[in-house]
Amino acid sequence: MDFKDILNHFFPHKQLKEVKPYGNGHINSTFKVVFENTQQEYILQKINTSVFRNPDELIQNHINVQDFFNCRINDIEIPQLCATSDNHFLFEDNESNVWRLTNFIKNSYSIDILENEEQAFEAGKGFGWFVKTCLCLNPNDFSEVIKDFHRLSFRIAQLDKVIESDKVKRLTSVKHLVNFYKFREKSLMEIEKLIDNYEIPLRVVHNDTKINNLLFRNEKAVAVIDLDTVGSGVIFYDYGDAIRTIGNTAAEDEKNIDLVGFNLKAFKLFSKGYLQQIASNLNAKEKELLYRAPILMTYIMGIRFLADYLNGDIYYKTKYPDHNLNRSLVQKRFIELLEQNENEMKLVIQKYL
Repeated sequence: MDFKDILNHFFPHKQLKEVKPYGNGHINSTFKVVFENTQQEYILQKINTSVFRNPDELIQNHINVQDFFNCRINDIEIPQLCATSDNHFLFEDNESNVWRLTNFIKNSYSIDILENEEQAFEAGKGFGWFVKTCLCLNPNDFSEVIKDFHRLSFRIAQLDKVIESDKVKRLTSVKHLVNFYKFREKSLMEIEKLIDNYEIPLRVVHNDTKINNLLFRNEKAVAVIDLDTVGSGVIFYDYGDAIRTIGNTAAEDEKNIDLVGFNLKAFKLFSKGYLQQIASNLNAKEKELLYRAPILMTYIMGIRFLADYLNGDIYYKTKYPDHNLNRSLVQKRFIELLEQNENEMKLVIQKYL
């Protein structure tokens, strides 16, 4: 690929200094861009069009949030899309690759695992601020860029399909793991029924609140990034997925399951920061069942990793043959720990509500 040619469509008068891979995202290919004679840096991404089949919808969702946020005075930033010289936010190269460019948030850094518990409070404040700010937006104005992204029944159906086909003959070795997830299926489906009945309301949410989708500066949250999935969803998705990564003492793909732990202090601090932002906007059913959100989201990710493993690792990037299996085993262990701490989690949430 010719980075110089791609970037010339965005900034025809800038001289390219450096392009290097950046981050460890599962889906898109991401690069940090530096030009000569300027302090502003940029993030260039090749959009994975196998996952995001309509990049224009993805961009429009980002613009919906960007235009709204730019009309406000904000303590926390979001990435700003850069237009091409012909005033588009996407560039398609001669190999049909689709690219976008955003600004790089200056002097910021991301983390994959908490370095200290205070970062948990900042993460809660940051993600809570984002969803609170989005309360004024209409979920119907946003496209569903990945159909049924967090819909549990859809993810269960995907798992059932690959279990039935067992196309790469891995099922026998993971029967115990399949049984673990299938045992919890019915109780978690009750949450989906409440969503379908509008007892848990749809809102504009981030939909991918891993800790590494928040940027820090001097230990303070300064930006919410990766808006690819922003749009219609429920509070449970954001709160639950954040706890899935913030509350876990191990990496998402840790090989040594004994290192997987539940950081209760981080859970308390994240919940405090998050609920200080959004508690007054939650309805009774959201408040009652919020403690189930981390289990729901860890479960969804666990069966997604397992389904991809059984399907031959065709969705997530993998570095070794059992990578997706290890990811699913980490989610399994974390679910067990969350279940053991449910009563304490309820008390913490009630305290900050």
